[in-house]
Amino acid sequence: MDDHDYSPRDLAVYVAVFAAFYIVFQAMPSLWAELLTARTSSTMINVFGLESGYGVTDGLVYLELTSGIRPVHVYIIRECSAIHVLGVILGLVVPLKHGGWARKAAAVALGATLVFALNVSRVILTVVLTGYDVPPLSWWVANPTVETYHYPVSFVYGVVGIAATVALIDRLVLPELGDFLAGLPDTLSRLIKTK
Repeated sequence: MDDHDYSPRDLAVYVAVFAAFYIVFQAMPSLWAELLTARTSSTMINVFGLESGYGVTDGLVYLELTSGIRPVHVYIIRECSAIHVLGVILGLVVPLKHGGWARKAAAVALGATLVFALNVSRVILTVVLTGYDVPPLSWWVANPTVETYHYPVSFVYGVVGIAATVALIDRLVLPELGDFLAGLPDTLSRLIKTK
């Protein structure tokens, strides 16, 4: 792909489509995604021989770990379902000028699968670390809460997980995504200089 064939109009359309996907996925109802996240997380926790359950109380989806040093009860909200990250993946892939629709669809399917798996593992890790006082944070924090693990785990998953997802989409299905993103600084610089 030649990154020089992206015009200012192409980039404006790309940004507009990206923003539209993000806005739509931020606004759409998320209870289904919250339930899917809680159910899958609970099932996987139980597969590992621990005791877990999930449900809905007053319209809020919860996940609980009942085995461990302490019981853990968390609410799975929109942000915990990673539905907005799916909007980001769609926004990165769909407006690409190159790649073909079949490979774009495969890239979205791969991205959605990876994001879902990463998100469920993030939720499980946070809950289990909290319920079992797993070091090293438990060496310095007496009676850690979900927040003790939630923020550092979510940060690492957010940065590393999305980078790995984009890299795998690029490597396995849609190299045009990596080409576009890698060439974006040069394209922007070229377009700015021609004004």
